[in-house]
Amino acid sequence: MKHPDACIQCGDCVTVCPVEKVGGHAIVSFLADPDAAGYSVWLCTSCWRCHETCPAGVDIYGLIMEQRRREQAPAGYQTAFEHVLASSLALAVSQEELDQARAAWGLEPTELPPPDISRILLHTGD
Repeated sequence: MKHPDACIQCGDCVTVCPVEKVGGHAIVSFLADPDAAGYSVWLCTSCWRCHETCPAGVDIYGLIMEQRRREQAPAGYQTAFEHVLASSLALAVSQEELDQARAAWGLEPTELPPPDISRILLHTGD
């Protein structure tokens, strides 16, 4: 990936990235240091914090999406994505487990979408 000319390598994006905060290395590692290795565009949580904090206005999310189109997704990504579409969570949960977790957080119960909705959204025409 070509380092964006507008990036001033200030590192502000790294300081706000939740992936970096837990020890992962997302694309912001590359932006702060073009020689960085071991980062992944697939770790991005799409929180947009890096985009909001960038003083140079670099389209970080655009860079992530561009690079994702060039790479094959890591193993398990498709399954996790299907779970997110089905329940808004990356791990499969039952309706009962979701209701219990929401109750513990003081939230109202919510109904999960039909189990096949993620397949419909991901595999149109099948």
